[in-house]
Amino acid sequence: KRRDTEVVAVCDDDGEKARMVARHFGIARTLTDYETLLRSDEVEAVIIATPNHLHAPMTLAALGYGKHVLCEKPPARNAAEAEQMAEAARRSGCTLMYAMNNRFRTDVQLLRGYMERREFGTIFYAKTGWLRRRTAQRGPAWYQNKRSSGGGVLMDLGVQMLDLSLWLLGNPKVASVTATKYVTDPREDVEDTVAAFLVLDSGAALTLEVSWALLLEKNFPYLNLFGTHGAALLNPLRVHKELGGNLLDVTPPLESKNVYKQSYEAELDHFIRCVTAGERPVGTPEEGLQLMRVIDAIYQSAESRREVRLH
Repeated sequence: KRRDTEVVAVCDDDGEKARMVARHFGIARTLTDYETLLRSDEVEAVIIATPNHLHAPMTLAALGYGKHVLCEKPPARNAAEAEQMAEAARRSGCTLMYAMNNRFRTDVQLLRGYMERREFGTIFYAKTGWLRRRTAQRGPAWYQNKRSSGGGVLMDLGVQMLDLSLWLLGNPKVASVTATKYVTDPREDVEDTVAAFLVLDSGAALTLEVSWALLLEKNFPYLNLFGTHGAALLNPLRVHKELGGNLLDVTPPLESKNVYKQSYEAELDHFIRCVTAGERPVGTPEEGLQLMRVIDAIYQSAESRREVRLH
């Protein structure tokens, strides 16, 4: 429970599901039509946590009614939708924030501090990925439907790791992308594995590999940054710097509480401050648009089997 905000309604096209959630959290009102919710003067801000194909239309509608929006990742199914959303946010003057919760993790915040202070010198190579074991259950059915999801594992795990990497690197421009994708089950409508090689304007390289279909023992998300004066690894956080010709472990101590649970709480705190105090969102519409342009280029490269230049 928060003293500064009140959840006034839960909306879902499955009325029974909405009522169940509302009962559990003691929320008075449920609806099955989001336009009715958006017309309510009682509502100032909404969280959009729906299948990907609904992110753009629901965000556009909410901004049109003058509501602030926290939209779940990925921003949209493609850059064209993300561009409409960014434009609508500019026109409305309302906050549109994308829910990139990994940015709010305590270990990531510490690492961002090192990057802002340029403690690793010039970063020339970064690698990131999220490799998951193949399981019979792949999440909701819409994950497997390209029209609903916009894509497969790249839209699910890839978006998160790519956003985190580019944000830690200071949102550099991506010059070119070379990528490949695999569908190991011919019945699937979307890819289950993607490998991509990105060259940044600075000349630095970033590799991305994501899969939810590997014969792998355990879940393996990672992000490694390599610079001229030091390096950092995430999951768990490890920081090394060269001092006087020696490589030293300078990893800062971390509180042991759950970084993921804490990241969602910090993200929500920040969104509420954006709405009430006018803070600039961490996860802006423009950053969401740039991210989706890179995602589009990865798909384009994988389908054409050629390098795609972004500018």
